[in-house]
Amino acid sequence: MSGGPSKIIGLLGGTSWPSTPLYYTALNRMVAEKAGGHHSARILMYSINYHAIKSRYTETGGWDEIPDLLEDELHLLDRAGPDCILICNNTLHKAYDILAARGIALGAHVIHLVVATAKEAQARGYNRVLLLGTKFTMEDGFFADRLRFFGLETDVPNEADRAEIQRMQTEISAGRLLPEFRARFAEMLSRYQGYDGLILGCTELPLAITEAETDIPILNPIEAQCAAAIKYAFSAGPKRGLVL
Repeated sequence: MSGGPSKIIGLLGGTSWPSTPLYYTALNRMVAEKAGGHHSARILMYSINYHAIKSRYTETGGWDEIPDLLEDELHLLDRAGPDCILICNNTLHKAYDILAARGIALGAHVIHLVVATAKEAQARGYNRVLLLGTKFTMEDGFFADRLRFFGLETDVPNEADRAEIQRMQTEISAGRLLPEFRARFAEMLSRYQGYDGLILGCTELPLAITEAETDIPILNPIEAQCAAAIKYAFSAGPKRGLVL
């Protein structure tokens, strides 16, 4: 049995609220598996009011305002003193990339979901992956392009399936996980073959897609992001400001 984690993990959650508990569960499960006993993760959770950001996810405009809104929320969480931060949302990593390019100054290290996912795909030996997510995530390229940078051939579903995934994701993010969604995903994914892995690039999708819905090995970015955070939380050396 080892000692517990020394560092505090900050969660920027509520984005959306049905999926944020998956982070809390994953982090504590990983600490328990690693340290045993009664050890659990040291977590600061800040659950934001997502409406101001979510209402700007439109095809007609609004995205220019999202990085500034995210920056305000990140600074608020950062002032609470976590050693690292997980943004509990896939799409918001596009906004974070904009902030990083601007030189956002945080005391805590932000563990990048897409980078953690790409590294996990490489560790598993994947070459070709299918990326699911919101319609924006599947079509914008911020996620797929980063995967390709890591050498992964990356595809997304066809246009009709992208629209159907978005329809179901909208319901799930509002807390409405309908029984027929699992069957719909199973039918859809049965038409995609030849992939080493299926990346669930939206935090709500693990609520509806499991190994029972597909034969494609699943890579859950939440798990990859949390695993990177736990590795950091148990690491020696400086806390806040450490660049991984």
